[in-house]
Amino acid sequence: MLDSQYKSVKALGEPFRGTSQQPYDFAQQTVTDRVRSEIPTIVRLRLTPPPIETYSLNRKLSGMFLLCNRLGSQIDCHTILDNLLHQKKSGSWGRHLSDSPTTT
Repeated sequence: MLDSQYKSVKALGEPFRGTSQQPYDFAQQTVTDRVRSEIPTIVRLRLTPPPIETYSLNRKLSGMFLLCNRLGSQIDCHTILDNLLHQKKSGSWGRHLSDSPTTT
C-alpha cells in the first residue's frame, strides 16, 4: 500500500517539479490515470479510512486536474510554486502591494 501511496503523491507533484516540461500541459497529462490505477490497492489495503480533510483535498486536486485538462491549460506550475515558497521564506506570504509599508 505504501508503494501505491508513494506513486500517487509522486504523480500529483509532477506539474510542480523543476524537471517537468514547463509550462505543464494539462491536456496531455497522465496523472489522473496513474492515480486512479493506484486507488483499488490503497482502498483494499488500508487499515482505517483517512481523515475527512483528506477526502476534501483529494476532491479539490482531482477537480483542478480535470478542469485544467478539459480547458487544455498550460501552466508554469513550477515557477508559481517556487515564487510562493520564496514569499513564504521571505515573510511576504500573502501580502499585497497595498499592504506594503510606504515611505514618505
